Amino acid sequence: MSEFDNVYVVLHNVHAVSKVIDTAQVVYGLGFKNFVISKPEGTAAQTGVPDANKLAMKMRSNFMVLPDLSDVIELLGVDRPLLLVSPLLTKTRVNLAALSQRVKSGERLVIVVSGSNSSFSRKEMDMGECASLDAHFDIGPAGTVSVTLYALKHGLE
Repeated sequence: MSEFDNVYVVLHNVHAVSKVIDTAQVVYGLGFKNFVISKPEGTAAQTGVPDANKLAMKMRSNFMVLPDLSDVIELLGVDRPLLLVSPLLTKTRVNLAALSQRVKSGERLVIVVSGSNSSFSRKEMDMGECASLDAHFDIGPAGTVSVTLYALKHGLE
């Protein structure tokens, strides 16, 4: 069992197959076991979800597909997931050291990234704690997840 077994990465509201596959590869490639897709649409639902499921099976990891963000919150039993939003939408930057401490404490950590170019709706942002990476603009879900998980894994700030 790994200290990262309580970390869940959620890709929300995704339409593109490439975003599903790229994000799944980052999650599983960095050794994290839990990947969730909520509200997949179009080709992401038709092709990306089966491909991500196949990858999860190869990597002996967990994969879930849920209808919406509220279902993620309910089923994973968290009050306020961390929504990593575009740096253009918030001045709050994610504190990776504090995040790492939360993981080490055994707390279930749900990290949500948007698969949509329009990021999260106001209603969705109200469901969680919003922060962004210290970047000049949105680097996409796979980029955001890779920076965040690598920092968690290696204790970087």
